[in-house]
Amino acid sequence: LAPVHCEERPLLGFRMPQQGRKRKKKRTAKPEEISEKELKNTPRCFVLKRGAVSNHVRDLVQDMREVMSPNCAKKLRESRINRLEDFAAVAGHFNVSHLILFTATKAANYMKLAKLPQGPTLTFRIDSFSLSRDVRAAQKRPRGGARDYTSAPLQVMNGFSGKASGVEKASPKELVAEMFRGLFPAVDVPNFNQSEVRRTALFNYDPEADVVYFRHYHVTQSTAGLERGVSKLLRTTRLPKLGRKEDIADFVLGGGMAASESENEQPVEAPSIGGGKIGVRLSETGPRLTLQLIKAEEGVCSGGVLYHRFLTKTPTQQQVLEEKARQRRKLKERNEKLEKKVGD
Repeated sequence: LAPVHCEERPLLGFRMPQQGRKRKKKRTAKPEEISEKELKNTPRCFVLKRGAVSNHVRDLVQDMREVMSPNCAKKLRESRINRLEDFAAVAGHFNVSHLILFTATKAANYMKLAKLPQGPTLTFRIDSFSLSRDVRAAQKRPRGGARDYTSAPLQVMNGFSGKASGVEKASPKELVAEMFRGLFPAVDVPNFNQSEVRRTALFNYDPEADVVYFRHYHVTQSTAGLERGVSKLLRTTRLPKLGRKEDIADFVLGGGMAASESENEQPVEAPSIGGGKIGVRLSETGPRLTLQLIKAEEGVCSGGVLYHRFLTKTPTQQQVLEEKARQRRKLKERNEKLEKKVGD
């Protein structure tokens, strides 16, 4: 008998199980729609360097861009031909509200903080700073990851509402506090979610030295009131190794084996929104900055001087400077009108 060939047909309704995750579009994906109100209320900034600066200041610029993420142009490229006016001109299109500028002289390094588009501008002298890599190198197990920079840090202001500084010609605390407060989004109390708080930015004012200390921390949250062995079993990352344990009770009663550097520090208990308490632990990620206000002026790096630490102007001199600043603004407006006519 001749052999009978049977045709193999796929089973209807049968589907091979999917392997891996669904591919996520990156190049052609549509950006998430953001309401117009959120665009206006969320502060954004450019972090730049101008002039010849050292390699450490260049790294400091990158660290500050990390701090201001995700509301900062992290991959912004600068060139020598770009002027400050160029960044201020495109700031309105990208809803940028602040400008952080790092410069250097032979005497010191400086940081300028400007509110766009009409100012004012504050010039701080950087007395000392430490990079993020230096802060993490001093830690046994640094914390933090890429996911922590998907939301803005929680801002903490300390010392700005206390007693006045006894230093001669002390900086105006109200103006400095208002400028720093506008750098980060305000806390929306009705819709506040504790799980989204992964970083915090601290601005601490020292009235004795008349300086502002900046610190950047990573926030770790855990369930309060649990033993170390139980908390290790409940965490979703860095699962414990139980291969050498005969019973799980040995691991729990033994305190979860050896404690790490961060586990030896007891977390601070804080009330939770859903009731109960949570343990909060801070670990510094850097950078560190010690800032002292030198000058406050109107406009964006151009205008009348509101405050200067080392110079004192008489009323007559102040009027002359204001008149010169007014003439410069008129000349600038006239040049812009002429450029528009030539372009048309």
